[in-house]
Amino acid sequence: MSGVLLFNGCYSPPFDEGVKLVVRRLAEALARAGPVTVATTARGASEEVVVVPPGPWGFWRAMRNLVQATQPDAIVYVPDAYLDRYTLARCGLLRLAAGRMPIAMVTLQPNTFDLPVRLMLRLWRPDVVFAQADAPAGLYERYGIRWQVLPPAVDAETFRPAAGPDEKRRLRRQYGLLTEGKVCLHVGHIRENRNMAWLVRLSLPADARLVVVGSTSRAIETHLVDRLRERGATVIERFLPHVEEVYRLADVYLFPVEQGTAAIEMPLSVLEAMACNLPVVSTPFGGLVRCFEGVPGVYFAATEEAFGDAVRRALDVPVPETRKAVENHTWNRIAADILNCMETCGCH
Repeated sequence: MSGVLLFNGCYSPPFDEGVKLVVRRLAEALARAGPVTVATTARGASEEVVVVPPGPWGFWRAMRNLVQATQPDAIVYVPDAYLDRYTLARCGLLRLAAGRMPIAMVTLQPNTFDLPVRLMLRLWRPDVVFAQADAPAGLYERYGIRWQVLPPAVDAETFRPAAGPDEKRRLRRQYGLLTEGKVCLHVGHIRENRNMAWLVRLSLPADARLVVVGSTSRAIETHLVDRLRERGATVIERFLPHVEEVYRLADVYLFPVEQGTAAIEMPLSVLEAMACNLPVVSTPFGGLVRCFEGVPGVYFAATEEAFGDAVRRALDVPVPETRKAVENHTWNRIAADILNCMETCGCH
């Protein structure tokens, strides 16, 4: 299989949240195997991305013309959220535009299978679903949909541990932080649905400080920023083109999210922190427990009290081993899995 048409509705800068980053990494990896055309309905996309109308008629016509112009072997559709009525309707329009061409859907959040979705699957189903968590296999098979769980993936070259104490101190000076002591880091949307209250109320040792890097892809809830700063946290509210540097200056990564739709099933920030060999304290969110339970330096806590206790234990870890658990999970492997599955499953 050579050419791929990759579609995602929100693909435009800034690239500092899960769905956009998955699409970006996936596009880069697929491009190493053959030509890739990326399309979106988002305004402000870069010049190499094809922007199509969001309305049903304009979307179908533009995608049909794009298929005819690029002649891809397959379409890969990454919804902005999960498999629901809206994403299936868009999949149906892609089906009309593609003709007999195979369509794969990459779902990054838990799917909903209410009655309308089940009915729509009869007509507008993708050929293959690649999910970040276990899927209800019986339902997919009932509608003739092949499916596969994607393993976690991270850019372990960009996200690496600090070379030593000197690099860590230099980076802390660069970002206006104290050079000594411990840094607990969180990267992501500063919003109530991300359970930021746990970080607001988190009690840290005297030599530890909380640093929060807020994603700018969605509006930051300023009252949370104010509460975090009142408790002594450093909050960075701007886009960081080299966010990997912030991971390198940290000592522990914190992920307090509980709500299933508040992050993608395999949060990239957790994987990036692990690639930097940071200990991670997380809720038992999404696919994290399935993939990383028992990994030295990864702590799962289901309650606020347990979360705080785990943070204090993680701060005492001398040399974690979290990087070993992710360094071989590359985006090239994910792209190869998708292409190989579509070639061998009889979709084309």
